Amino acid sequence: MDETDIKMIKELAVDARLPYRDLADRLSLSVNGVHKRIQQLIARGIIVGFRANPTPILTGGSVMGLCGRSSSTDLSATIEQLGGHECTARVIATGGQFLYVDAQVRNNQEMFDYQSFVREIGKISELKSLAVFTAGDPPEKDPLTKLDYRIIRALSEDCRRPLQDVAAEIGSTAKTVKRRIEHMEAGRWVGFTMEVVLCASGDMISIVHAKLRPGRKLEEMFPKLMNRKDPHLLGISASNVEPGLMIFSLWARDLRELREAEKGLNADDDFESMLSNLYYDMRLYPTWTKKLMEQRAK
Repeated sequence: MDETDIKMIKELAVDARLPYRDLADRLSLSVNGVHKRIQQLIARGIIVGFRANPTPILTGGSVMGLCGRSSSTDLSATIEQLGGHECTARVIATGGQFLYVDAQVRNNQEMFDYQSFVREIGKISELKSLAVFTAGDPPEKDPLTKLDYRIIRALSEDCRRPLQDVAAEIGSTAKTVKRRIEHMEAGRWVGFTMEVVLCASGDMISIVHAKLRPGRKLEEMFPKLMNRKDPHLLGISASNVEPGLMIFSLWARDLRELREAEKGLNADDDFESMLSNLYYDMRLYPTWTKKLMEQRAK
């Protein structure tokens, strides 16, 4: 990949349904150029899908991120076992036998049960929670209609489908489909996402755990780092479980470039410690929310 590919991936990560024309304007490319690049990324297994899914605000429950060092002697098989659980959404394997597991659970009891599952199946004695977002109970009255769920189902494997095709599949009109999508987006009942497996590129991808120095404020760090417009910086998040912990995803074409990018994160000496792990495997899995959507679309 090159920097243009990375910029394109970042734009689509924010809005998976962004029209090619708008994307081309932002990247100073032709529409054909954008289309060609996206098709190449799909062919290489880097972009693996554009999905539509009901959000936790609609389904209730919590989204959680876990990590830890596994003692498994067959990490590939262990990842597949973790992926077999209906709550598992993503598993990333990095150097040093570290596993990062993202999941969506229905309630607190399932959260505790799932953590035990990951600890046992993943062979992770010291499992850490990086983040937990709790949406709470689902709405008492479902805000969506059966038509809405049929629209989500029609877009679930390709949220970039033309609305005319969706309308023809569900027996409606493009105008109605557009109006219902806008309603669902306004209520944050549906999410449109692009699924990527960046390590399929063969480039260097790392996850960096960075601990802020005392006195540094998270709310000030985010704009400061984003304003650098560093093409190597794929994403930034912060743990709401461990105070002062920031987590970065970085991209580079080779190890030397990656080390320079990691060094650049701490150019102002904001972090007292930094731990970097290269990741080499990433697998995505459908969760129980897909079955829920299918049931409500019938």
